[in-house]
Formats: sequence, C-alpha cells, structure tokens
Amino acid sequence: MELSNHHPLVKHRNSASNPVWMDALRIVLGLFLFVKGFSFLSNTSDVFNLLSEQHSLGALRKAPLLFSIFHIVGGLMIAVGALTRLALLCQIPILLGAALVVNPQQGVGMQNRELWVSMLVLSLLLFFMIKGPGRYSVDHKIFRRQPESM
Repeated sequence: MELSNHHPLVKHRNSASNPVWMDALRIVLGLFLFVKGFSFLSNTSDVFNLLSEQHSLGALRKAPLLFSIFHIVGGLMIAVGALTRLALLCQIPILLGAALVVNPQQGVGMQNRELWVSMLVLSLLLFFMIKGPGRYSVDHKIFRRQPESM
C-alpha cells in the first residue's frame, strides 16, 4: 500500500525539524558575517591591498565596499533567517575567494587564523545551504507549508 503525500502518517522532513542548536549556530554565523562586514569597512585599505595583489583591475577599488555590504546585509538575513539560502549563496563566492585566493598568501600553516576562519565559515555556509534555515527563522514563519483543511 502506497501512502500519499496527504496521508497523516507521512512525515515531511524540512528544516523546521533541525535541532535548536543549528538555529543558534546559524544566528551566530549571521552575526559574525555582519560584524565582519563592518570590519571590512574600517580596514578597507588592507582588504584592497590584499586584493590588488591578485589582479590589476580598476573595479577592485570598489570590492571592499561590496564585500562589506554583502556581509552586513547577508549576515543580517542569515541571522534572522530571511531568504536564508539566497543570502548564503551570495556569501559563498566571497568566502571561496578568501579561502582559496586571498588568505593562502599568508601561508597555509596553523598560524594563519584568517585562512582557517574563512574555511570554517565557508563550511558553515555550505552546511546551511543543505540543511536550511531552521524552525526559528523568518523563512519558516512565512514559507512553511500550512496544514490543509479537510
């Protein structure tokens, strides 16, 4: 006997069934990116110098400002769980660049904390892309599947 999608015994697995610690971790990740965005604003010359070693594009002058905006807005979106996967997707290219291009220039040893932080944040971004925003998120409150009335 095959159970249909509307059968009461069929349990739908979604991110609302994630443990609460995952919601807390998502919030911490979002707040970290938010703070990192303001850190980029205050250290724009350092970020530009690191990036300018890569390419001689004139557009690199605007990159620290763009990274800051993406981290600030995206970090808040991730923290509250609003359009979470879109916000995560926008963060991934920045963290890929940081983890694979910018931070390895200072060495790949354990003393390069920025590299390891970038790798950890990138891993968490990918983790939440797969697992979803969780129960305590705007996404869950707005987009969750409402029970159908009989």
